[in-house]
Amino acid sequence: MEKEHTEEEMESRLLAYFNGELDEEERRMVERWVEERSENRKVFEIFMRDCQHIRWVEKEQRVNLVRGKILMMRRIRRAKIRQIYYKVAVSITIIITLGGVYLLNSPAKEDKLADKIETIHPGSPKAKLVLSSGEIVDLMRDTGEVIREQDGSFVKVKEKGGLIYDTSKVVSKTEQLLYNKIIVPRGGEFFVTLTDGTSVWLNADSELEYPVQFAKNSREVRLKGEAYFVVREDIGRPFVVHSGEYSLRVYGTEFNLNAYKLDEIQAVLVEGSIGFRANETTLEKQLKPNQLAVVNVFTGESKIMNVDVYPYIAWKNQDIVFVNERLESIMDKIARWYDVDVFFKRESLKEVRFYGNMQRYADIGELLSLLEKISDVHFSIKGRTVIVSDK
Repeated sequence: MEKEHTEEEMESRLLAYFNGELDEEERRMVERWVEERSENRKVFEIFMRDCQHIRWVEKEQRVNLVRGKILMMRRIRRAKIRQIYYKVAVSITIIITLGGVYLLNSPAKEDKLADKIETIHPGSPKAKLVLSSGEIVDLMRDTGEVIREQDGSFVKVKEKGGLIYDTSKVVSKTEQLLYNKIIVPRGGEFFVTLTDGTSVWLNADSELEYPVQFAKNSREVRLKGEAYFVVREDIGRPFVVHSGEYSLRVYGTEFNLNAYKLDEIQAVLVEGSIGFRANETTLEKQLKPNQLAVVNVFTGESKIMNVDVYPYIAWKNQDIVFVNERLESIMDKIARWYDVDVFFKRESLKEVRFYGNMQRYADIGELLSLLEKISDVHFSIKGRTVIVSDK
């Protein structure tokens, strides 16, 4: 920069850059400072990552300018104690949220962004309901409809996407359980309130099978894909989620279960307590709040880690969050949410890593443009296939 700045001045300027408070010339000064020395860039990356972390923890689109500044300054000063020459992977880049400014942003310039593409819309509430009779109901075509099950239960389809079960009119409960299944396609999401009061958010490309009325001594459901559960506590009837041989026993809680992969299941606990078994031959292990369990369902091996849970549940809150995430994993999420196919021209591109936080309902062109703008990756779309290549 044209003149040396004190540590506090630089911190304040970086914070203003993050919040989009600088004018054109001030922003360019920060960007020149970042490019002057590799040490400056590393300080910048640490600062932006810490700012982003606070934004995730607070679950807000904008950093609170009073409380946020205090927290950020404390984190930056602690970061100065760390060795500034820590290993930073060359491929790691940073995205700032759509509401703010992204790394080294030059506004309104589109010349180096992803190729112009046809309109591909983000996902939206859509699903099909398979009744106990085998009848299939398109839940978005029949919004507002009240469906009657064989036992007399009523299923109401909410106008904005969702199901609510009403068993108050059921005359007698039979011993035989009647099952319903919600099928959410790629490019979809859906919400259901089960008859016990448990709430379930289903992500794209997911299925949930469950009894219309639960048994007297247990509540068991089957999941494919991903779902977020808020389970109504019932000490006399444990809530169990099955996915293949994997089972998760719930003791009144909030958690996210990701079972997209055939060999791996991830469970992250937000509140309460859960126990899980990788398969029928393994013992149950317990999870505490803010812990992640990664399970290999074939070998039975599992790993439990303390984590910031928000990146794992962000999809439910209409966010897409990357934390040092491989591009292949990011593109898997994009493929499911936007219902597109992905082709990598070079295998090594799958290993590029990103930090980022974006709105889940963002246009796909905007999302890919931001990824492209701050990396050496190029995106183009042909039909409904996203092609990933080098710039």
